[in-house]
Amino acid sequence: YMMDTPSNAYISKTRIGVLTVSAMGMASLAITPSYAAIAKFFALNNTSVQMLTSLPNLFMMLAGIAVGRLTTTKINLKTLTLSAIILIVIGGFLPLAYHDSFPILLACSCLVGLGQGMCTNLAQVLISTMLPEKERQSTMGLTASFTNIGGIIFIMGGGQLAAASTWVNNYWIYIFSFLVLIVVILLVPFHPLPVDGGNDGADDAKIHLNKYVFYCAFWAFFTMLLNNVLNNNISLFVASEKLGNTSQAALTSTISLIGGMLCGFIVGAIGKRFKYSSIALSFILYGLAYLVVGFGHSLMLAFIGSFFVGAAMSIAMGQFPYLISIAVDKSSVSMALGVYIAIDSIGAMVSPFIVNPLTTIFSKMGLNVFSVSGVLALIIGVICILGQFQKNLVRNSLETTD
Repeated sequence: YMMDTPSNAYISKTRIGVLTVSAMGMASLAITPSYAAIAKFFALNNTSVQMLTSLPNLFMMLAGIAVGRLTTTKINLKTLTLSAIILIVIGGFLPLAYHDSFPILLACSCLVGLGQGMCTNLAQVLISTMLPEKERQSTMGLTASFTNIGGIIFIMGGGQLAAASTWVNNYWIYIFSFLVLIVVILLVPFHPLPVDGGNDGADDAKIHLNKYVFYCAFWAFFTMLLNNVLNNNISLFVASEKLGNTSQAALTSTISLIGGMLCGFIVGAIGKRFKYSSIALSFILYGLAYLVVGFGHSLMLAFIGSFFVGAAMSIAMGQFPYLISIAVDKSSVSMALGVYIAIDSIGAMVSPFIVNPLTTIFSKMGLNVFSVSGVLALIIGVICILGQFQKNLVRNSLETTD
């Protein structure tokens, strides 16, 4: 029975294939560098142009839950993954041909959002079904790195292409998703070998979600709520505080992606070291990073703050899926991730509607959006530690597996 234990080469190959799937996690942001140009071209205000990323969020939410249902059917996981990437390729390439109407651009960005949401969920499902237990935590940490690397390629590459010509050119960056499609075809197995003794009785198993899934989703809501404060405000802040020019403002976002990428490489280790508190740690990191930006009043400190916001995001993104995968049984992982991704996307969407009114209230005290968010993050972090949700989750999962 030598066939039963997958070889190291097989595991490495599968691992790389699965990680490239997670590089699609920021595909819908590829067009952000061209917002100003698109707004000008179609004579739109900022909110309308931002629909190009806020509307896909909605579709990512639907995709997360849809995948949760689809993975329990007989559809092959590789087929599902390939169709997700094909959606991104179509949504990314169509605007190269049809770019005269804004609704068409919107529809295409929704296709990308749909594919992106599916990829985010599937990457984690592929890890929990195709890789052995001991590889999981570190690989899930690496998905955060790969998502950030993908983000850097999409956003910086797209921006460079647009700068070289017009905003329409920005869409050529989706050639990257086509390359990922090929990598997945070559590396991800169509019939995966059984791992961990091959207890794969997932076909007839019922979906069971427990309270820990909802606890994870609840805290992830706040993670995304806080995370989007940077995306939504940093360039405006750099401009209004006269800290630097537009390209320097754009650089702050890139630096947060680099922070996320570098931190992702060690998320597995952080997760083992802070077994009961890694999520609280990410909130505290957000808090300190935002306070540095808010009270720093210099471009350098805005860069440093952004770097650590990326790192905080990376810890959360790498740890939540891992915690969810140990909280429920194998057949429920995908649906649990769907719930998590959906609630997480809502956090991203409502962020301005919660953070901006709070900022307005406290601006009388001389606080800005970043210092307010910093204090908020620290408060949430303390509640998270006192509530001990992570400790209970991990202990509960040990009881059920023993």
